[in-house]
This record gives sequence, C-alpha cells and structure tokens, in this order.
Amino acid sequence: MNRDKNVVTDSLGGYREFTKWTTKMNLILLNAMVEDARRGSRIGDSWITQGYTNIVMTLHETKLSVIKKNHIKNRQKSLKDRGREVHDLFGGLSGFAWNHTTKRFEVGDEVWNDLIKVPP
Repeated sequence: MNRDKNVVTDSLGGYREFTKWTTKMNLILLNAMVEDARRGSRIGDSWITQGYTNIVMTLHETKLSVIKKNHIKNRQKSLKDRGREVHDLFGGLSGFAWNHTTKRFEVGDEVWNDLIKVPP
C-alpha cells in the first residue's frame, strides 16, 4: 500500500482507498494552482482541462505521483468548504486579522474581552 493512501471499509463491506493530504501536500497543490491560474488556466471559477493537466504534472515533479485530476478536484472542494467555514466564523467579527507569517488569525486582548462580555 502507498504511504500517501489510506484504506477504509465502505458500507458494502468492500474497501476503498483515499488520499490523506498533509500540510506540505496542500501547500504544493495550492502553489501549483496559483501558478497555473497566473498562466491563464482558470476562466472565471473553473479550470480548463489543460490547467488540471499542468497541476498534475507539477505535483508529479514534486514526487506526488499518486495524485490525479480527481484527487485535485476533491481536495479543491474540501479546501473551499473549509474556507467558507473560516469566513463564516470570522467574517462578521472586527479585529481579527490573518498573519501571513504565522499562518494564523490574530486578535488583540481587547477584542477577546469584548466578545467574552457579550452573551452568545
């Protein structure tokens, strides 16, 4: 079994493999997507077929040869869902800021104190 794959039992008693994405894999994927979007492989909210091909080739060059187009599509959906959750969580709150160095949201003590005072 490949070290990047995990196996789970499905509802019919069979097995299916899924790819377990690491932080490093996510960063490689996102960088590849950004670079290819800059090359014009994204029209509106959609990737052109050549864009997916380019991203897969980039991932294969970085030793992620198990990743295929469908893996990328599924991971993109997961990342979008997580992005929506973060936006929903912090979108209406002032004082929260993303720190690009630490890769975390930061907020001052005064903001936390104000949030603690307000009942949910």
